[in-house]
Order: sequence, then C-alpha cells, then structure tokens
Amino acid sequence: MRCWIEPKSVKLALKQSAAVFSGEVLEMGNGGNYIEVRLRVERSWKGVAGEEVFLLTDSTVESPHYRVGQKYLVFAYKRDGKLFTGNCSRTKKLEYAQGDLQQLGEGNGQKKKQE
Repeated sequence: MRCWIEPKSVKLALKQSAAVFSGEVLEMGNGGNYIEVRLRVERSWKGVAGEEVFLLTDSTVESPHYRVGQKYLVFAYKRDGKLFTGNCSRTKKLEYAQGDLQQLGEGNGQKKKQE
C-alpha cells in the first residue's frame, strides 16, 4: 500500500480518503493488532452517513493517538473493508484542524446549508 504523507492540498487528501469526518472519541478497545475506536460523528465530508463510526488505527508512535472525550478531524482509508487511520493519515485533533476545516467547507451535519 502506498503511503501519502499529508498532501499540501486538503482536497487531494479528501479525494484519496474513503471517509472524512469530524467526531468525538466515545470508546477505545483492543482490535487485535490494532486499536479499535468508536466515534460520534459531528460532521461528514465523505464516506460516513451514520451518527457513530468504528475505525481501526495503528498502535505505533506515528499513528494518530486518539483519546476518549477528544474531538478529531479524521481522514480514513479502507483496509480489509474497515475504516483505518495509521501513520500516513492526515487525522489530527480538531483544535489543530482549523485550516483543513476552512478548505473542506461545511460538510453534512451543519444546521445551515451553504448557498
């Protein structure tokens, strides 16, 4: 699998991702060789329609380090039919994602639609 390390263009990261959304970590658990993360979806730009989503992440130093109660902007890809974030993901804490959010626009889940 080819690794794309944080492209300069958020639109390129959106195109390359299977799912892009923001959400709060509700629960974390052992998913075998990976950590399984359950998030409540707040906004979705691609690939997520439900209120909650499960994903897997690497347990390596370079991977996103999710914490229960924290909010993230998630760029996930699919591996074996499941959403996955690893050391090549653009995923970051929501508080550090303002530039990405501006480029992504409103997404779904907002009360008002962009004209």
